[in-house]
Amino acid sequence: MFELEKNDEVNKLIEITKSNSGISGPELCKAHMELGRRLAESMQGFEPNDTTIVALLRGGFFFAEGMYFSMGCKFYTYDPKHEEFVRPNTKNIIIVDSVISTGRTIKKILTPDMHIACCVINENAVASFEKQLYTVRVSKNSFVGEEVKIQIGNVGPDTTMRLFNQI
Repeated sequence: MFELEKNDEVNKLIEITKSNSGISGPELCKAHMELGRRLAESMQGFEPNDTTIVALLRGGFFFAEGMYFSMGCKFYTYDPKHEEFVRPNTKNIIIVDSVISTGRTIKKILTPDMHIACCVINENAVASFEKQLYTVRVSKNSFVGEEVKIQIGNVGPDTTMRLFNQI
């Protein structure tokens, strides 16, 4: 696993992305894009002509965009709720999501030669992706995302809804 090195700027961006920040919409999207860009800058060995970013829709879109802007590679989207995964024809595939809670969706399409990138992953899911994972941070927090503004118990604000300014 690779975890992004933290500094004051990265920590400020992370605070924006946290569920309890109360921030939604464009400001949250920009933070995801910037963290994606920074993570991509730290990733080594990915030739632009032979690498494809696959953004999991909808939540992974802005984080993946930031990575794409930095890497200058190919860019695909994948909607696991509405389509079958078709592996792009490049050597390097990076599956990108904003939040990985259990990793169930990614496990369905992941092969040993693919990589995963995310803004945050739950600590319980790390072991499933250890050798393939690039992340901004690991979290102990885990909850079901719903259309709520604050976390109460095991229900909290859905990241995708926050990104698209729907809560």
